[in-house]
Amino acid sequence: MPKRPATKTPSKIAKRSRVAVTLDVKLDIVKRHKHGEGTSVIGIVHGLAPSTVHYIVKSADKIKEMAVSATPLTATKVMRFCDVYN
Repeated sequence: MPKRPATKTPSKIAKRSRVAVTLDVKLDIVKRHKHGEGTSVIGIVHGLAPSTVHYIVKSADKIKEMAVSATPLTATKVMRFCDVYN
């Protein structure tokens, strides 16, 4: 019996591109889920699939750790001072 031929996606259908979710959005998702909102509702609000929201909620501990050590996005410039008079 021959193998089934590979299906090709029509060129008229655009593939969905990968979206990077920022840390602020992830923290908002975790907060909303903690307050009792469902993954489908949160996904609609942020334009994400419910499975993505579920994965973010599942890894909430790692996200909170990243938030503690991350530089805030509102910081425009990181300044370092050197003592050159030693």
